[in-house]
Amino acid sequence: MFRSDRGCAPIPLRSLRGRVVFAFASSASLVALILVATVFMIGRDYMESQRVRAVERGAEAHAELLGTLLDEPGATGATALGALSPPAGTVVLLRWNSEWFSSEPEFDADPAVVLPQGHGKRGPGPTERVTLDGRSYLRTGVALGEKGGVLYEFAPLAELEATLRMLRDVLVVCGLGAVAIGAALGVWASRHALKPLRQLAGIAARIAEGEHAIRLPRSRDRDLSTTVDAFNAMVDALQQRVERERRLVSDIGHELRTPLTTLTTGVAVLTRNTEELPERSRQALGLVNAELDHLRRLLEDLLALARAEAGIHRSDLEPLSLADLLTNTLAARAYDTALLHVEDDVVVQGRKIELERAVANLLENADRHGEGVVAVRVGKEGLRAVLTVDDAGPGVPQADRARVFERFATVRTGRHSTAGTGIGLALVAETVAAHRGSIACLERPGGGARFVVWLPAAASATGFAP
Repeated sequence: MFRSDRGCAPIPLRSLRGRVVFAFASSASLVALILVATVFMIGRDYMESQRVRAVERGAEAHAELLGTLLDEPGATGATALGALSPPAGTVVLLRWNSEWFSSEPEFDADPAVVLPQGHGKRGPGPTERVTLDGRSYLRTGVALGEKGGVLYEFAPLAELEATLRMLRDVLVVCGLGAVAIGAALGVWASRHALKPLRQLAGIAARIAEGEHAIRLPRSRDRDLSTTVDAFNAMVDALQQRVERERRLVSDIGHELRTPLTTLTTGVAVLTRNTEELPERSRQALGLVNAELDHLRRLLEDLLALARAEAGIHRSDLEPLSLADLLTNTLAARAYDTALLHVEDDVVVQGRKIELERAVANLLENADRHGEGVVAVRVGKEGLRAVLTVDDAGPGVPQADRARVFERFATVRTGRHSTAGTGIGLALVAETVAAHRGSIACLERPGGGARFVVWLPAAASATGFAP
């Protein structure tokens, strides 16, 4: 059996539904085991006691009849025993005048073998089970008055044993049926008991995808209403916090636009007259110009990220050929289109402007931090389109490959990091997530970093499976 990573608990018991089903099945098994064992023991004891009493009564009746027959003149043990009509399979032994007589010639009548030790001294002894020639018998004995005779009867137990076996099999089948019913009830109960959790998980997933206005419906169940109200209150607080952060970023961006535009205009005027400035002033102007360009790009990225998080889009969803989109993006930014390798032209349903910006950010990241783009590929894996961008840099350490998609993330490697805004890859990740895709930073075979984007492929060139 497969085992979990923690301890030795079976994998199915790691799920709540599995534990509920296991609890129902275990309870049903325990109850069934107790009932089966109890009913079988009670039934066995009852049937055996009834069989013992029947055999004893039959032996007493035969002993009384033999006593009458043996009192007749000229009677012998063989003739008296032959007058009996015992039940089928029953063997009768008679000791009379120190001789032994048997109703079955093939039956071993050796007292040392078939009778209890000391039977001649202490009387016939109690009724008990014996095994002779591989068959079970119930042996009982009755003394024949004061003449010293003893009658032994060996009643077969084959029919009783067959009845007990049938009873055992029926009880086992009933027990297994009870366990199956208990497991089925466990499945039914777990399905209904976990339905609110599945609904909660679905709502949480939709909220994580950006549907912040959705809430759990009110429940009439008093046990669930508290959880529903707490969850909805948490989502309300989360939405309010997100909205405040979005407004803050948007307000800061808009407030910075005016002074930034003024500074950019002033620096542009000074730049046109750099020949009139001293050398040190020209150097200072160059630094100011570079920082203004960095600040402008940072502001644009922040505003784009705020729009993406707020669900504000600059274009509509439409079927897009990734090969065409990459070709146009490479050409528009003066990249060699020979870098593009189309393994499979895949159509996706996306927003053209946002996807072009995401691809441009990946290309810019490779140039700024990875010593240039080596290759751009597009292909298909199952129902997903795959886009990869390879660079020639030193790569990204394993521990930082998830962190590079965070805002303002810094990675202490040999990759150049002074020219970026720290927002580009975060904006790429947000755009990919908005298109229900995923992104990962991997190691390129041969060295360097490889950024891989997976997007849902459209059902056809003209439609999309949402």
